[in-house]
This record gives sequence, structure tokens and C-alpha cells, in this order.
Amino acid sequence: MFRKITSLTALLSFLVTLVTSVILYIVPEGRVAYWADWHLLGMTKTQWGDVHTTVGTLFLIALLLHVWLNWKPLINYMKNRARELVVMTTPMIVSFVLVFVVFAGTLAGLPPMSTLLDFGAQIKEDATATYGNPPYGHAETSPLKKFCGFLGLNVDLALSALREAGFDESVNEDSLIKDIARSRGVSPQYIYDIIRAKQGGDPFSLMPVQPPEGTGKMTVAVICTSYGLELEEVLARLKNAGIDAAPESSFKTLAAEHDMSPIDIYRIVKGE
Repeated sequence: MFRKITSLTALLSFLVTLVTSVILYIVPEGRVAYWADWHLLGMTKTQWGDVHTTVGTLFLIALLLHVWLNWKPLINYMKNRARELVVMTTPMIVSFVLVFVVFAGTLAGLPPMSTLLDFGAQIKEDATATYGNPPYGHAETSPLKKFCGFLGLNVDLALSALREAGFDESVNEDSLIKDIARSRGVSPQYIYDIIRAKQGGDPFSLMPVQPPEGTGKMTVAVICTSYGLELEEVLARLKNAGIDAAPESSFKTLAAEHDMSPIDIYRIVKGE
């Protein structure tokens, strides 16, 4: 009975861990997931991560028990035809080489390991383009008054914009950005766009003074989407600074090509 329970627990926990591994591979970056109030199958990024940790630990325990219960067959795998114990049998050598190649290839950035990692990074970049990037860390948890104050926005104009957009009187300057968004089933980025549009003036001047976390990974197109900027104007500003960029160019790549930092590229776009 104990052997059966151990094997079945290892199997089921492995399947759950496999699913959570895939989910965490495609989930947006933490800052983006929290900003977008991202859910999948009713669970947040944090909940998927918690399940991955706890069920993964259960799988590890069940696996160790499975090894203990099947120790003799495992030892037999390391015996030669004369039934002598030889650790480095042909199967063991092949297994060791496979693990070493994947390990070393990952560190060296070789395909197909690098291809797998690049694909995951592209998925996360696409998510940032879709959901937007928060103007500062955990901006979604800020009250409206603090949110506007941190970004230099007029809170009265922000409330006026929300009223015009159909938000009721329950929304006030103490309401959290994420709660305002959830009340209408929209994203915090949508709320940010509404507020920013009402402020008037040059959209470049409304960009955060300090580049938000993850700016280096963001592309020119994503920056434009996040802050309501004209793509042609951004490309023109970069070109005037001697930087030939494309919509898909990331700030990190542009900075490396011109011996700058992503912060320098951000400031050029902002017009500082």
C-alpha cells in the first residue's frame, strides 16, 4: 500500500509541477503581472508560484521515497554483465553527458537551450507590450492621491477623468489603483491612460522622472504604448541623438550599441 501511495503521489505531483512549470514559463514579468492584475484559470502569478513550490516539494519528497523503495533495482542499473557494481555504466555516462551538455550549453548560450530561453523572453516581452509597464514598482497598490503625486499628475483632473469614464462616486483619492481597475474589470494601465489623457500638455513631460524597473528590456514600441507617445516622434528624437532605432529595438540593445545606459536612452526620449 505504501509503495503504491508513494508512486501515485509522485506521478500526480509531477503532473501538477509540470503544469505550473509551463505556466511560470509563459507568465509575464512580476511587475507586469501585478500591474495587469494577471490571472490564469482564476489564479494569480503569486498563487501559481506558491503551488509550484509546495507541490514541487511534495514531488521531491515522494521521489526520494520512491528511490528508497526501489533502491535495489536502481543499483542493478549500475551493474555490468558480470553483476559487478560499476557506477559509470554506459547508461550512467550517457545520462551524465546529457545533463552536462544542457547545463554547460545554457551557461554558454548555445541552442537549443538559448532558443528555449529566448522564446520565453519573447513571450514576456509580448505580455509587456499587451499589458503595459507600471510607472514604478507596485504602482497598482498605491492610492490614487499617492499615484498622482509620485508621477506629478493632478489628482483632481484624475478624478474628473474617471468620472467622465463612468466610474462612480465611490472612487476617491484614497482608492487603490488596482481596486479602481477591478471595479470595472479593466487593467491598471487602462486607468493610467485615462488619467494621463486628461492632464493635457506634452505626453513626454508626463513620463516618470525616473525610468521604471524593466525599462532596459522594453522596446521603443512598448515605451510608446505605455506612455501614449507618438512612435515617429520617439524615433526622430533618437535619430537626432545619433541613434538609429526601430520599433522593436530594446533600450538595453540601443544602449549597448552606443556605449550608453538604458537610463541615457530613456532621458533622450523624454527630452532631458
